[in-house]
Amino acid sequence: MNNSRTVGRLILLSVWAALFWAVLAIGWGLAVQSQMIVFDGLYSFISVLLSLLSLLAHRIIRKGESKHFPFGRDVLEPLTIIVKAVAIGALCVYALTVAVMDLLSGGREVDAGWAVVYAAAATVGCGLITAYLHRKQRTVRSDLVRAETTQWLMDTVLSAGVLIGFIVAFVLQRQGNDAVAAYVDPAMVAMVCLLFLAMPVRLLIQGFREVLLMPPPAELETRVRECVDSLERRHGFADTFLRSAKVGGQLVIEVDFVVGPDTPARSVEALDGIRQEITDELADLGYDLWLSASFTAEPRWAE
Repeated sequence: MNNSRTVGRLILLSVWAALFWAVLAIGWGLAVQSQMIVFDGLYSFISVLLSLLSLLAHRIIRKGESKHFPFGRDVLEPLTIIVKAVAIGALCVYALTVAVMDLLSGGREVDAGWAVVYAAAATVGCGLITAYLHRKQRTVRSDLVRAETTQWLMDTVLSAGVLIGFIVAFVLQRQGNDAVAAYVDPAMVAMVCLLFLAMPVRLLIQGFREVLLMPPPAELETRVRECVDSLERRHGFADTFLRSAKVGGQLVIEVDFVVGPDTPARSVEALDGIRQEITDELADLGYDLWLSASFTAEPRWAE
């Protein structure tokens, strides 16, 4: 429960921080006529909405299983990540389209001096929030917090790129190359959008893999496989059939042990002890374990 409250607080922190940067960036961007800063603000504003969605999903997931949700509500976590990926991807496509139109029409004049001030502040501020969430993420092991951290990391990279770009524009303006400097702002938007499109694609794949109950990440699947293989050797089972998936913060494991002539464990108490061994050996992973362990002497029931 303490872990759950921590996740909620971290998401709420992300909400307030993103709202602050959204208002600041949109107002600043309009003042200096920078599409790049406005895009940063829109990204932050969408982050607010997505963070609120994450907070809502987190509170619903905490309710656990019920009559209408006999397997729990953890699937809301990957569904939320899918929605985030679609929203961020749509924003990138829209901003990229506008940036290309600006490039084709001769660029956009920007007050580069004040834009540099904003970009420097945004880089430092977003970097601090990213570092804090990343440190906390390692202890709470939440995909929702991981998605929030990814959003802030993107915003930090965006701000750093914007800072470099506006410094270049500022130098060009001071050298009297205003016509060239006008292309810097839309060019940065286009490049950032192209780079950012990889992140929502990755989140989308991750979300769909969990919703479709596909195998978990390789390192997690390997750990579960090693655990089951170890039990097979120790207890003399003839064979094992393993199926596993990760859904949000839940690790789903279905394992069928084939009892052979050299298997000493025959009583219900002994078989329950094997279930407990699986639970104990995988406890350090930090996931809610949904374990289904079956025992049979007929391999056809396990295949």
